[in-house]
Amino acid sequence: MIVLLLILITSCFGCSCDIPADEHVFRVLSYNVENLFDATLDGTEHAEYQDPGKWSERSYRLRLRNLGKILLDPALNHPDVIILQEIENERVVEDLLSFHLAKKGYRSYAVARTEGSPISVGAISRHPIVRSSVHAVPGGRNILEVVISTPVEEVVIFALHAKSQIGGFSESELLRIENAKSVSLASRDHVDKAVLVCGDFNQNPRVVHEHEGVQTALVDMIHPNAKLYGRAGSLLISGNADFLGPGIFYNPYLAEDCRLAGSYCYGGVWHRYDQILLSPSLFDRRNWEYSTFEVIRFPYLLKGDGTPKRWDLKTLSGYSDHLPVMVTLTRSPWEI
Repeated sequence: MIVLLLILITSCFGCSCDIPADEHVFRVLSYNVENLFDATLDGTEHAEYQDPGKWSERSYRLRLRNLGKILLDPALNHPDVIILQEIENERVVEDLLSFHLAKKGYRSYAVARTEGSPISVGAISRHPIVRSSVHAVPGGRNILEVVISTPVEEVVIFALHAKSQIGGFSESELLRIENAKSVSLASRDHVDKAVLVCGDFNQNPRVVHEHEGVQTALVDMIHPNAKLYGRAGSLLISGNADFLGPGIFYNPYLAEDCRLAGSYCYGGVWHRYDQILLSPSLFDRRNWEYSTFEVIRFPYLLKGDGTPKRWDLKTLSGYSDHLPVMVTLTRSPWEI
């Protein structure tokens, strides 16, 4: 299959309502927005979005309004970078900016599309995106890489949306491992830099402990085969900053004191699929440093049973079947 790589970056969105970025805090939010299609019928959309009786310019604008409500919620303190999964194309990002986000200082964006896939990943930033690239994943969705210029240092962010487990874990895991290989290889170009890997990994951080003798895309460093799987392309992760090193990312979900249930609920079970991984340099007391990780659980995002209030095409209400997650970095006191 021929892969189409599409990157768009713009800084043309300006407004007198811009809110200055905080030079001492840097926040990155990642959100699987669940099938954000525009109102133009291309024939590649999921079937329910090809019915003009269900999906129209009006319903599209309502969907954008709801997403804008979340992303601009004052409690989020205007994340510096927003990573989105399951967006159709650049138009939905441009419309989010035009109708909602630009007034709060969001200007730059990048989108990575894959030919044949109805959904893509994108990044929206209040800081300049100075470089961007796309990493092809054999049989999977492309990975977006953006380099953000901040007052402290450049921050490298990888945005991904791994294959779901529909069709079985073993069959789909091969594609998720391809995702991991692409990120692992690309991240080698940024040793000693501030790197974050954001997205919907479609597997839990402890997955390797759940499948004895099977290589998985994410591998906890305490697993006896961690180094072996790492050499074979898995992403190595740890919840202990002392275990970090080249090619080993910190995963907040694996921290001993983490009590977060997750961001996606399926069959009554919460999963930690939406993750943000952090490179060792964010723990070296220089420049940006890791501070907190959280799952955003605003009451209006939840149904009465506490699960995500997903977008409903019949009632034209709701948000997504996932909850957003966010990492906060702070400026090292040693650097100020």
